[in-house]
Order: sequence, then C-alpha cells, then structure tokens
Amino acid sequence: MTRMFASKICPPVKSRQILVVICLFAASVSSAMAVDGEIAFTSNRDGEWAIYIMDGNGSNPYRLADGGTPAWLPDGEKVGFVRGGDIRVSDREGTNRKNITKGRFKETILFPDWSPNGEKITYWSRVGGIFGTPDIYLMDANGRNPKKLTDDLHYDDRPSWSPDGRKIAFAAYLRPQGNRVESEIFVINANGGNRVNLTQNPRARSAYVNWSPDGSRITYTASPKPLLWLAPHNIHVMNADGTNKVMLTKEDRWAYEWAPCWSPDSKKIAFVKQTPDGFHDIFTINADGSNLRNITQTHRKEEGFPAWSPAPLAVSSSGRMAARWGEVKQGAKLTAIAR
Repeated sequence: MTRMFASKICPPVKSRQILVVICLFAASVSSAMAVDGEIAFTSNRDGEWAIYIMDGNGSNPYRLADGGTPAWLPDGEKVGFVRGGDIRVSDREGTNRKNITKGRFKETILFPDWSPNGEKITYWSRVGGIFGTPDIYLMDANGRNPKKLTDDLHYDDRPSWSPDGRKIAFAAYLRPQGNRVESEIFVINANGGNRVNLTQNPRARSAYVNWSPDGSRITYTASPKPLLWLAPHNIHVMNADGTNKVMLTKEDRWAYEWAPCWSPDSKKIAFVKQTPDGFHDIFTINADGSNLRNITQTHRKEEGFPAWSPAPLAVSSSGRMAARWGEVKQGAKLTAIAR
C-alpha cells in the first residue's frame, strides 16, 4: 500500500526539485500511515481457527489462511505460520503460499520467528512427541540445516529475535515444584551460547517474551500473585538487560493476559486479554501503561497470538528507514536524469 500511495503521489515531472519535494511529502505521509502497521492474529470468529490480518487499530480484518502462531517476515510483505506440522509462508493477500519445511520434520513445530536479515528461522519444537522435551531450534530460511539451540530438561518456549540478530530471548518452564509451575525469561546468543537469566524470579511464571523493535526493551507476561491458585497474569516490560521491570496492566484477581508483541515504533504493545464473559480479545496499550483499548471486541469468540508487522518506514536498528530513504533519493535522481 505504501508503494501504491507513493506512486500515485509521485507522477513523472520535469523538475528535479519538484520531484524530490513531492516524494519527500509522499514518504512523510506514508510513514505516518505505516506507524501502526498491521496485526496478524488467530481467531475462531468464523467458526474455525484461522489466521487473520487487521490494521493496527483493529479495523479492516480479513482472513489470510488456515493455521496458527503467525509471524511476519522482516520485509513486512509476508506472514509465516504453522499448519499441519509445517512452517509455511504467505504474502499478505493470502496468495503465493509456500511450504518451508515440507513435512521433513516428524516433531511438533510452533512459534517460528524470522531473523532480522531474513536468513534464519528460530522456532519451538518437541522432538519425540508428547514425551519429548521442548527446545529452541534454528534453521535456514529455506527449512534446511535445523540445529538445536537449547538442550536441557526445561520446557523452553516461544523464541524472539533481538533486532540486531545477535540474541534470542525465550521462556523456560522449570521443573515443577510440587504442584507449582515456575518459569523464567532467558537470553542466549544466536549460536546458542551465553545463556543469561533476565528475570531471576521463577515463582512469577514469566513467559511469552517479545523483543521491542528498537532493541531497548522486552515485554513478557508474569504473575503478581504467583502463590494463588489460577494466579492472574499481567503484561510486563523490562530493559533488554533485565533491569527496570514494570507491570503495565492493572492488577486484577481474574486477569489473564498473554502473548504480548510490540508495535513497529516500539510505542505500543498488543496482547490477548480475557474479557468478563470468559473469552479472549486483542487489546493494545501504550508502552507507558496508558490508553488500554480492546481492538477486536468479538464477543463470545476467541482471538490469540497477535503479531505486529514491521512498518516499511519505521525507525529501527535494522536501518529500514535509511534504506527506504535511499530508495526515495535514488528514484528521484534516476527519474530526473531520464527526463
């Protein structure tokens, strides 16, 4: 949509100066349009579970494909997901679908996450069926060369890349302590080394980690009342080094909030929240804890696993803004020369 908008606003003109000004205006407007990006998510709103895409404010939802645990590719033009035990990819229109793993793996696969350069995929897998231990894996973006990154007796879950592609965050459920489940947030290098515990509070049951696009913070879920039966879970944020932990959402005895993910500008967080009727909607909240909004409001339906798209013109450590700005300048130069 950004490209279509820019092409309509930037018709061929004879003046290089006018062309540059117009293209700058188009880039500015399309950047403003792209800040909220789009959110891919799962839902049973049509009677069966499928993946949908909607605008960042919850408007214009449409069904993409059957499957679960969606994740955007770094270009923001494709969505990866899991279906039938395989990792698959589709463009945002739901066409040009591609099976990445093609049934080569006999284990369960979930939560794929593409590296910032698009060359690798980290994912959750349980080798050996229900009796296997879930671990974090890494493979090439074409589905080849799978490698186990974690190898322990913990239940390692839902990996998330750092924006610079050097580290991977994930949750690890520790061995049960009696009837109590404990979990922590860890970070490892992209090769699996240098494992660091960021939360240092196993009773809080920290899980569902997601790294902010600007690289500075991590959002996750944790319980403020871990000793309660059916303890509530709230959305938290902390610095990428594990310092300055803050609970964003209001403490509620019956709150169950999970699967947080950052907006492309690192200013908002989308997550799943249980509503008073016992079902789940997708909410957004500002990164400072203000402006909580229910953006789906599909009463008596279930929504889950939001994944916020990388906006094409969002500022991030990957240098996407600089790259697109270079495209704008180079396009202006070439058009002016051709004239």
